[in-house]
Amino acid sequence: MDRQTFENTLSHFRGSETFTRHGLRRDILMTEGVTWLTQNGCAWLVDAVASCQTKPHIRAEPFQHWQLHVDLATKTCVLTMDDGNGRELVKQLILYTDCLVPKLRLYLVEQGAEQVCMLTQEY
Repeated sequence: MDRQTFENTLSHFRGSETFTRHGLRRDILMTEGVTWLTQNGCAWLVDAVASCQTKPHIRAEPFQHWQLHVDLATKTCVLTMDDGNGRELVKQLILYTDCLVPKLRLYLVEQGAEQVCMLTQEY
């Protein structure tokens, strides 16, 4: 898949009627857009978000804003998470990615005992 097709497909997700449970963290539900990401080369990104939920101070945040900034030339990226008010709680350098787009943003929102991972436009 090329970058344009990837971006165009992502832009079509709005809201979600169907939710899929994350394979490792069963308390995380994924929207249709995030499920599509996992099926199209970005499962590692959702796994990284899920793995951070094992840290009590991260899991305690009811609203999480995750951003992936990709340097397409070097194929490196930085994954960050803030609390929605700009207070950064996670910053991770990733030395290799084959992600096709320079930026991806996700929200992870508490929904009772579960969390829902969504594209920002699905909020």
